[in-house]
Amino acid sequence: MKRMHVMLIRFSSLGDVVIQTSVINWLHQNFGTKLKITFVTSREFQDLVAGHPLVDRVVSFDRRSGEKLSGLVKKLKLIHEEDPFTFIFDLHATTRSWLLRLMMNSIPRLVVDKRRILRTLLVRLPGVWIKRWTKWKILGLEPQVIRTPKDFQGILLSPFKEIQPMTFTPAIERVNHPRPYVVFAPVASFAAKRWPIEYYLSLAQLFLERTKGIDLVIVAGPEDHHCQAFNVIADERLINLQGKTKLKESMAWMQGAVTVVGNDSGMNHVAETGDVPVITLFGPTHEAFGFAPHLKNSTALSKNLWCRPCSTTGSKNCFRDKHYCMTELNVETVWEALLQRINQV
Repeated sequence: MKRMHVMLIRFSSLGDVVIQTSVINWLHQNFGTKLKITFVTSREFQDLVAGHPLVDRVVSFDRRSGEKLSGLVKKLKLIHEEDPFTFIFDLHATTRSWLLRLMMNSIPRLVVDKRRILRTLLVRLPGVWIKRWTKWKILGLEPQVIRTPKDFQGILLSPFKEIQPMTFTPAIERVNHPRPYVVFAPVASFAAKRWPIEYYLSLAQLFLERTKGIDLVIVAGPEDHHCQAFNVIADERLINLQGKTKLKESMAWMQGAVTVVGNDSGMNHVAETGDVPVITLFGPTHEAFGFAPHLKNSTALSKNLWCRPCSTTGSKNCFRDKHYCMTELNVETVWEALLQRINQV
């Protein structure tokens, strides 16, 4: 078989880029040394892929600094002239990626099925039984690291090997911390996806009161000011890194943890790339959308409410008088899941 040169496109966001590394592993499982990969992503996420042993080239797009899509296409066309692309795998399926494909229309392409119509139906259809039927019978509950490669099975060549759900980020030098530790990542791209910070505080206090010899680390970005609330806890075992680490440093802390408790966000996916089991808390979004954790010892926690899911991405504010999908996911439930995980170590 002729060597394949594949262009993978996934511009953002952090968690989605990490999840789509499963496609890299799947392609390698099936094509091995006959495969060459060029990964196209946004500049701020290139560190998630650069250095990946199965990626030959990373091409970044810096839209924030004003780079035009035509400039990215020019770079890709130069690469195509020297080493022609066999396929474009569009793992983003947005207007921007559609335009990129349009400007390189001579190259065959495969586009990820994001199930937009089905997800919209699940969000908008009224009634508990309709939501339940839709999410169980139409969307399914498979993590995206399994579902996306399955979508591509049979399109290229066959037979395919059994899918091994794996995500991967390049090797990072682990944190040299003297004691084992648990990470809380109380962050999310949208506020509606965050478990209440006061619940995280209560969980932190339970953890510090009822465990010994294991530290608690808070990982959050400089814009996550709500995480400063942990500063009220005067305990040397609590290490609040909010705004104190860059992405690679945060990744190192995540991948060295015993376990991670966090919202439906990219940091939990980063932890799983280091084979660290996570406890992911879902609210307005749903596990059926494909973002549930995939490791055997990971856990997804949520409340099965009639109004949930109310958003495909979590970007909408709650339309009820209280944020029930999050507030009814109580601290004791999360603590029991966390304690079970700690006891397994």
